[in-house]
Order: sequence, then structure tokens, then C-alpha cells
Amino acid sequence: MYYQIQKTEDTHPSNEHFCLHNHDFYEIYLFIEGDSKYIVEGNSYTLEPYDIILIKKHEMHRVYHNSPTPYKRIVLSVSPEFFVSNHCTEYEQYFTDTLIGTGNKIVSEIVQSSGLYEAFLRLRKYSDKFSDKSSPVINATIIEILYLISTINDFSSADIIKNPIKNVIMYINNHYTENIKLDGLEKKFFISKYHICRLFKQTTGLTVHEYVTSKRLIHACELKANGIKLGDAASLSGFSCYSAFYKAYLKQYGVSPKN
Repeated sequence: MYYQIQKTEDTHPSNEHFCLHNHDFYEIYLFIEGDSKYIVEGNSYTLEPYDIILIKKHEMHRVYHNSPTPYKRIVLSVSPEFFVSNHCTEYEQYFTDTLIGTGNKIVSEIVQSSGLYEAFLRLRKYSDKFSDKSSPVINATIIEILYLISTINDFSSADIIKNPIKNVIMYINNHYTENIKLDGLEKKFFISKYHICRLFKQTTGLTVHEYVTSKRLIHACELKANGIKLGDAASLSGFSCYSAFYKAYLKQYGVSPKN
């Protein structure tokens, strides 16, 4: 099966359970209730009921709860293979053609006027009704949701925030294959490296080193998928040696790179 539907209701959400992460599938996140914001690649989006957040492959993202207000959301995860198997590759173009860190939020007004909200209600109803999650009616509803997304060209801008760490994140996103050190970030952004560490962890849930390593691992995997030898992919992604890449990969994914 090339998709997954998750419904979450948390009466007392805690940020320690929601860390910055990425994955190799697409995610369509419908916010229903809570006091939360969504962070994608250093951009912050305020969430209102029935906003949708779209996550592309390998985008670093997380939800952040401003307070322990009851939290509800529905997440539809779709793999690239879904579009091929259902002969609707044209609906994948939004996810493949939109730049990383852009076009992530559809505001609730558009979600409701476009028919996306009603489609999600049907998806929730059908997923509750059918024990077989590969039911044709569920499949058809997912295709409808993907079609409706493909017709939208009005996406919300990220919140304008004064958090100086956003510039650090965007810099790392463009330079993670280089030798990034805290001392260098301190000099470039005129911020104490200790302050950078504190704000970075507070904003992303990761240390600077963990974030850089994740970016490098993602890039190495993409290079390998495109036919680059594993050792060369590790080097081109910014790892100092294959041993460093191997240890980082094993720690992150729990298996060796060759497996």
C-alpha cells in the first residue's frame, strides 16, 4: 500500500514528542484543533483550524505547541509510487516542482472553498468504515485530494519572525556540504555560538551538528539513488570520511548504508 492515514487527538501535547524530522514520502497535514505552529526548513507557519501544511520529500519539519491545548490533526502520507500505480503522475508535479521550503501552507479559507476539507471528511469517514485500507473508495478519495491540491496556486507566506536563528538555518540549508563550524557561524551572524546553540535547539529540537548531519545524510541518499557510488556520495555530501558517514547513517537509520 502506497499511503497511510493517521488521526491524532492529544489532550495534553508536549513538544518533547514532536521533533524536527524528514522522510522520503509526501505528507498532507490537516490541522483541526490546538494552539500550534508548524516549522518547515526554518520557516514558521501559524496554524488555524482547517489549515493544510504540505510537506515534500526530505523537507525538515515539525509541529510546535505553544501551549498544552488539546490537539487534533489528520495526516495523509503518500509515496511517489502511489502516483505511478494510479496513473496520476501529473498530480505529483506540485511536490516535485516546488522549491524546498516554499509553498507549504494552504489557508483554511481556500481549503474549504476548494473542496479539500470535504474530501478530507470523506477520507476520514471511509478510513473508519473500511477495515481494508486499500479500498477503492479510499484510493479514489486520495486521488481527488491530490487533484484538488494540483489546482491551487495561492499558498500562504511564512510568518515574519525576528528569530535570528532562521538566517542560520537557511545558511546551513545552502552550505551543509561545506565545513560548517560554530565559530564560523558566530563570526558570520554576529551571534554568540552559545546563543546559536540554545536558539537552534529551541527552534528545531536538534543541535546544529544533528541538523547538519541529517541534511548530509539526505543528500548522500539522493546521490546514491542517482547512481553515485556510496563513498563518493558521502564525500560530496560533506562527510570528512566514509567512517564518519557510516557511523552517522547507522545512528540515524539503525542499519548500515549498504543495507
